[in-house]
Amino acid sequence: MKEFFFNLKGTLKNYNYILKYKLVWCLPIILFLLFLDWLSKGIVTSTMNLGDDKEFISGLINFEYTINPGAAYGINADLPTLAISIAIFVSLFIIVAFIFVKDKWWILGINFMLAGSLGNLIARIWAPPTENGIYGGVVDFLKFDFSFLGSDSYIFNLADAWVTISVILIIIALIIYLYCEIYELKLKKNEKLFEIYNDVQSQKLLTFEIYWSTFYKKDSENKISYKEYIQKMKSFNMKWKNEKKENN
Repeated sequence: MKEFFFNLKGTLKNYNYILKYKLVWCLPIILFLLFLDWLSKGIVTSTMNLGDDKEFISGLINFEYTINPGAAYGINADLPTLAISIAIFVSLFIIVAFIFVKDKWWILGINFMLAGSLGNLIARIWAPPTENGIYGGVVDFLKFDFSFLGSDSYIFNLADAWVTISVILIIIALIIYLYCEIYELKLKKNEKLFEIYNDVQSQKLLTFEIYWSTFYKKDSENKISYKEYIQKMKSFNMKWKNEKKENN
């Protein structure tokens, strides 16, 4: 057991979290999405009364102010404690995923999911009570002005929209991942070409990690500029393109 924890500690210590990339690009995106969500909720609570509805874009989307004590789109509305517990668990899980995931496509989806999850979770602290005096709900105010698979029966907010977008992005990332896996299976039929492919991908990943790990280190021996980074990536792609022509 001690050996297991010792190995785990070493793995976590040496793991490349690409924190520079996440701090420079991902964190601002998350904070901006959170800001938009909280700003919209603040405007609604200060300018509308509970139960009010206003036309926004006719035939597309309108405003209808309500407090949802449940989860996204009104799920588990009669169980606010359960909704909050699930939200906390999901948020913690997404934070862990955000810390460890390194693939840019997956991280993009996680950004939106984390913003949506935290947006609703933290907003429960200051949201007004429901008509029944229940606290801990979420401000919902967006409602589709058309009916497609029951779309006009849900009232949601921007945080819910971020989660929906994240699911779409993660599905796209999954499709890309599966495509790459199938592509690699085909390449394995040509051992030499597959070896070259792995080498190119490893170089691209290493360059990406070096670029972001030395982003703020002016005196680092391995530091590369953004221009050099782009040039290296282009050269790797060109190398693969040429090798593929020669070995096919």
